[in-house]
Amino acid sequence: MHFKKIFPTRLSLFALTATLLVSPAMAAGNTQSDSVFSTVMVEASPNKVYEAIKMQRQVDPARKQVSYSGAEAMIDEDFSGLPVIGRAKCMYKEIESSPRSIEYYLVSSDKFKRFEGCWTLTPLDGGRKTELRLSSYLETGVHVPFARQITNNSVKKDVLRRLGRVKVLAEASSVDINLTHVKASN
Repeated sequence: MHFKKIFPTRLSLFALTATLLVSPAMAAGNTQSDSVFSTVMVEASPNKVYEAIKMQRQVDPARKQVSYSGAEAMIDEDFSGLPVIGRAKCMYKEIESSPRSIEYYLVSSDKFKRFEGCWTLTPLDGGRKTELRLSSYLETGVHVPFARQITNNSVKKDVLRRLGRVKVLAEASSVDINLTHVKASN
């Protein structure tokens, strides 16, 4: 009698699990729930942070700005040390959609199926500071156990690296240096 009560529950859980594992939405990835994001406080105005995001296109050794027209930049980037796939090359477009947001999405890649995300700037402290958020989604198309977790771990490291670089660039550009001439005494 006890077995009959447990068996339908286990069967239902098994059926639900199997359905979720083969669900097309899950297989394709849901950018809302699968995106990786992090936030950093930057001691600079949103305008300086916005310019630092654009400046990092020029200083990141793995990235090359191929073109820039209007509010759109085409970026060629080499990714190395990626779990399972090793290296990947991709071309993506960054769109400066507003002074508070820069979105990006994949144009082409030798290994990535999807690569997209958004920089979001929120002014704080009367515009003297900025909360900078970077969200990113990557789909490699690799089907191994725990592929989403492995990919997201790698993406998280990249998100933190990019946020750190922009923070340093923005804060360095917002430092005011007061120079005074001091006459040497004999």
